[in-house]
Amino acid sequence: MKIFVIFFLMILYFSCKKYELEKDTTDAIKASVCDINYPVRELPWLHKLIEDAKDEKVDKILTIKLVEVNGKPIFNYYLSYSSCMGCINYQCDGSMIDVNKLPAAEIQEFKDKIISGQGKVTILWPEE
Repeated sequence: MKIFVIFFLMILYFSCKKYELEKDTTDAIKASVCDINYPVRELPWLHKLIEDAKDEKVDKILTIKLVEVNGKPIFNYYLSYSSCMGCINYQCDGSMIDVNKLPAAEIQEFKDKIISGQGKVTILWPEE
């Protein structure tokens, strides 16, 4: 019986695969969106937001999530000391988007993804 348990545990251990995001040689997270593959590196406005956060020494408490709402990408910028999760959002061109002006169903979809991580959500920053 012991051998069976050990054998079963070994099969279970070796069959589990850790989900890892694809990264390039600079550790940028790959996310095919906005006609590019590496948003943090290839979108100048997003790169600048992160560099500004580094300059202000808040990059360690910064989270940038990419969510898809009704097929449209939205970049959520969140500093953990802020009391408003989901309030600062950008479109592909770097312009801010007020998600409260979206249709009610899309607002709910956005909130579900930002808060609970349901559906397609990619954490672009921090790059871990």
